[in-house]
Amino acid sequence: MRQRVPFSDVDMHGHVHNGVYCAYAETAINEFLREAGLSDRFDPRADAHGVVYHVKKVELCYEGSAGFDDVLDITASVERIGGSSLTFSAVMARAGAPGNAEEPAPVARAQVVWVCVDKATGRARPIPEPTRAALAAAQHAPATARSAAPGQPAEGR
Repeated sequence: MRQRVPFSDVDMHGHVHNGVYCAYAETAINEFLREAGLSDRFDPRADAHGVVYHVKKVELCYEGSAGFDDVLDITASVERIGGSSLTFSAVMARAGAPGNAEEPAPVARAQVVWVCVDKATGRARPIPEPTRAALAAAQHAPATARSAAPGQPAEGR
């Protein structure tokens, strides 16, 4: 996912505010799930096996800085599928210049843990097997395959 830093995300020092990176990571995770065709399994308005997912933990590591009007490439992926929890990772890096083969250095990395919660009881419960299988498939799919629209090659998007 590509994000241009708006002025409202910048602090008094001219850098993206620390907490904004959390929002960027959450948006990238949701975009990852959308591109993998899994949004409906995590939409609290849907009846996805009687569960919802709550954020349990967010860890952010800052490795650089970004500022107003910088363009960031933010990638998210499934890092771990546990019994009742999911760990996602997100990497935020300045967008590389066209034709530059060098991978840009990350400005921040996030790790976000979600817990599967039973809607009726509010208690943690195992991730439903169909969701687990779909996430495992998305976890191992190349990013270009996930971002391709049905019937359209990934390069054409």
